Amino acid sequence: MLALGIETSCDETSCAVVNKREVISNVTLSSLKFHKKYGGIIPEIATRNHLKVIDRVYQRALKEAKVFLNDIDLIGVTVKPGLVGALIVGMNFAKGLALAKKKPFLGVNHLYAHLFAPFLNTSQKIPLPFIGLVVSGGHTELFLVKDFDIIESIGKTRDDAAGEVFDKVARVFGLGYPGGVYIDRLFDHRVKDYFKFKCGRIGLDFSFSGIKTALIYKKMELEKKSSFNEDIKIKLLSSFQESVVKTIVENLTLATERFKIKSVVCGGGVIANKRLRELLNLEAVKNNWRLYLPASNFSLDNGAMVAGLTSYLYTKRKRSSSFKIEVSSLSM
Repeated sequence: MLALGIETSCDETSCAVVNKREVISNVTLSSLKFHKKYGGIIPEIATRNHLKVIDRVYQRALKEAKVFLNDIDLIGVTVKPGLVGALIVGMNFAKGLALAKKKPFLGVNHLYAHLFAPFLNTSQKIPLPFIGLVVSGGHTELFLVKDFDIIESIGKTRDDAAGEVFDKVARVFGLGYPGGVYIDRLFDHRVKDYFKFKCGRIGLDFSFSGIKTALIYKKMELEKKSSFNEDIKIKLLSSFQESVVKTIVENLTLATERFKIKSVVCGGGVIANKRLRELLNLEAVKNNWRLYLPASNFSLDNGAMVAGLTSYLYTKRKRSSSFKIEVSSLSM
């Protein structure tokens, strides 16, 4: 069962060929370099770049897999959530291929695909049910997953997502984009608790806008006192990151206790954060979790996770092919 997966929800244009869970090819081109000077994703730039490169990415994915479109059994594409214009490019391209060759066609949820990413290139049994955690630039959300088509959101951010707040803080501190990468590089374990910052939590929901504001005001206060320097910057950012990732892990732990589930699956670009991965592994040992993290090449948006989930839904869950699908910026 060869599945072609197409991902265009944000700035990555990605196509992949997957045989059940074995990744045969996974080709991704990002428009990130065009967004860096703005400190964030510009939807029109992302959409135009998808239009420009999607055919090239698709052709390369087939070439690397050493297959032709006729060899593909199934085509899947991200249809939500994401930038509407970007999603339309991917959906219409995928629909065109499927209609031309009369292939089964499925639209999938980008967030659920992130939760499928840890099972790519493995033969391990998927531990249903599990608590899912997706942390990315646009989403910080907890899920109760009974199967990949029986998913309930049990906690999400009330304002900024974790990745988004990293980007905004990095911009204020004159760092690069995406901000999480630069903050993670500056993180110093020795001063992670130097400043006492706190993130908001409402039940299993998150709130990160408050810590962002507190950090910015603290920086301004220190600058007025002429106390802000490189050493203080590292202490501020290390304390900030520690509070954010600890809050994520604390809410995840509460979710496992509330639902009495010991299996935890994580996905999304921010899962690549070294300190977050460290805390997740420590908590897994402490609580005897079965913890599943994606390989680094499958943490960011990619076509392989879309193809893998598409294959699973079609073969295991018997989801029917349908061309009556619309894109949406919303996850539900």
